[in-house]
Amino acid sequence: MPAYGVLSIFVTTATLYLLAINVQAGASISRRVLVGSAGPAPGPSPGAPKDVRIDTASGFAATLVSGASGLAKQIVDRTQGLASAADKVEDNLGITKRAPILLMHGAIQGGWVWEFPRISQGAARGVKGLLEAAGYTVYNPTLPYHSPTDAWNPTDGEVQVQTYVDTFLKVITDQNLQNVILVGHSLAGVWMQQMLQQMPERIGMMVFVDAVVLETGESFFSNKIAGVLSPHSEYPAQAFFTITFSYPFFYQVCNRDVYRTYFVNTAANNTAFVTATYAGLVPEPHGPEMQTQNTTAFFQIPVPKAFVLGTQDVGLSGGYRSWLLFSDRLAEANNGNAPFRVHEIYGDHESMLTQPQNLAKGILQAIHGMQMS
Repeated sequence: MPAYGVLSIFVTTATLYLLAINVQAGASISRRVLVGSAGPAPGPSPGAPKDVRIDTASGFAATLVSGASGLAKQIVDRTQGLASAADKVEDNLGITKRAPILLMHGAIQGGWVWEFPRISQGAARGVKGLLEAAGYTVYNPTLPYHSPTDAWNPTDGEVQVQTYVDTFLKVITDQNLQNVILVGHSLAGVWMQQMLQQMPERIGMMVFVDAVVLETGESFFSNKIAGVLSPHSEYPAQAFFTITFSYPFFYQVCNRDVYRTYFVNTAANNTAFVTATYAGLVPEPHGPEMQTQNTTAFFQIPVPKAFVLGTQDVGLSGGYRSWLLFSDRLAEANNGNAPFRVHEIYGDHESMLTQPQNLAKGILQAIHGMQMS
C-alpha cells in the first residue's frame, strides 16, 4: 500500500494508545485448490446509477423504484440461475431443507452491507436477497456500536471480542438454528474462529470472504501475515488499518478517498454510490482488534471451510493474493471430509456492496462444493 503522508504521524501518536508488538517474519504458501477464474477485470462503470441517491436524513442510500413489473422481471431473470443451481445440487443430494446462513459483517460497518440495494445489478436486496432467492433463510445482524446511530466513544468503555461472539451466537440460540452456514467478511473471520470453538455442534460449514484467520497468540493488529507484507518493517501492515479504523483516528484518516481507493475500488467512479455507502461507516471500538486469541481448537474441529477471494481486493499491502496467506491457514485446518477450496470472484474488499451478484455466486459455489464432498 502506498504510504500516506500522515502515516508516520498517526502511527507515532497511536503508540500512546496501542500495545508494542514484535513481528516474526516468515510465511509460506501451501497448496490450495483455486476454483473459478476471475478473467479480465472490467473497468468500473462510469457515473452513478440512477437507482441510488443520498438520503440526507439518514446518510444511507434509498432505492428509487420505477417500472415495478419490469424491475421484478429483471431481478427474477438474474437470480433464477442461482436458485436453479442450488435446486440441482440439493435435489441430487436428496436435501429437502437448506441450512440457514448467518452473514457476519466486518469492521466499521453493520449488517446493512449485506442487503444494500444495487438494482442496476439485479440485487434489489443485496447479497442477502440473492441468497434468499436461492432458497436459503438468511440472517444479517449488526454488532453493538456498528451503526451510525450507535457509534462507539470512550465513555462506552473497552469492548471485548466475546461481546461480538456472543452477539452472533445469540442469533443461533434465539432462532434455534442448526447446521448453520457461517459467512464472515474480513475481521469477522476472527469471530467465526471463536464461534466454532464455543458452539461446534450448531455449525455446519464456514465461508471466509477475504477474511482474517488468526493463529494462537495473534491479534488482528499483530498477526504475522500482515507483518510479513508490510512495507514498513517496524509496523505490521495491519497496524495502519487498526489505527485507521479506530476511534478517534477514523474520523481523521479514513476519509472518503481512502475508502474509494482501497475498499470499493471496483466502483471508484460511482461517486453517488461511494458517498452513500461511506455514510454508513463508523469507527471500530477499542479492544477487539488488539486482543490476542487462542484458536488452537478451531484448527482441530472437523467442520468444512472455504475461502472466497476478491481478485481486486487491495486491502492488504501485497495486493489481493496476500489474502491467500490467510486462506493457507484454513488449508491446514481439519476440514472434515471436504477438500479445502478457494473460490475466486471479480470483486474488491467490499464486494457485498460493489459486486453483490459475483459474491452471492461465490458463496453458493463454496457451499455447494462443501456439500458435494
